[in-house]
Amino acid sequence: MDRQLLLRKIMRIGDEVRRLEQDITALQCVDVVDYPDNYSHLSHGAAIRGEQLIQKLRRLVYETTNIPKVEYLTQAAGALDIKISEDDGIVEIVLPCLIPKRKNKSNDFIADPLFGALSQFIFDRHEPFKKFEHCVICITHVYDKALMSRRRIRDHDNMEIKGIIDVINLFLLTDDMGSLCDIYSASEIADDDYTRITIVEKDIFPEWILRHKNSLKSISQNL
Repeated sequence: MDRQLLLRKIMRIGDEVRRLEQDITALQCVDVVDYPDNYSHLSHGAAIRGEQLIQKLRRLVYETTNIPKVEYLTQAAGALDIKISEDDGIVEIVLPCLIPKRKNKSNDFIADPLFGALSQFIFDRHEPFKKFEHCVICITHVYDKALMSRRRIRDHDNMEIKGIIDVINLFLLTDDMGSLCDIYSASEIADDDYTRITIVEKDIFPEWILRHKNSLKSISQNL
């Protein structure tokens, strides 16, 4: 890459970092209790700027280094603390954030590292992974109780989940067509914001949902 072009790209990234610092400084000055709308607007803007910044930094790595994309994304998954576990035929994925709203158009900032995490999950196995044929993907949106309010709870159909489902399908499913795969959404509260994705076979889903019934109701009991 031309040195001057690279320098301009790095300088633009530096400008974005400074704008993000300004966004965070503004957030520190807003009372989330008295002015929740202002806080929501500012925090959303800061988050989107941060995600755009991550994407620009990733592209810089892809364009200017010899580090393979999958290797970088596996490292990114570790840095983001994406967790994947398997127990008795049930796979659970924990993403360290809420899935963005659909109007944000892209969830590549988390879908790309998920690709790396699932690649490593499959690679680390001692035997081939038996893909789900008829399954339910249960997406639980977990909200930080310290920031709890009715307006923070988003409609499930407003979440941009397609990119994440596409990555899961690539590694864990036979196919994500409607006849083979159902999507179930729920909301909970906990000590932080995150997303828990549980993949279960259709025939054990009723038992699974009964076991989680109390926790899935907890959000309404705390509003």
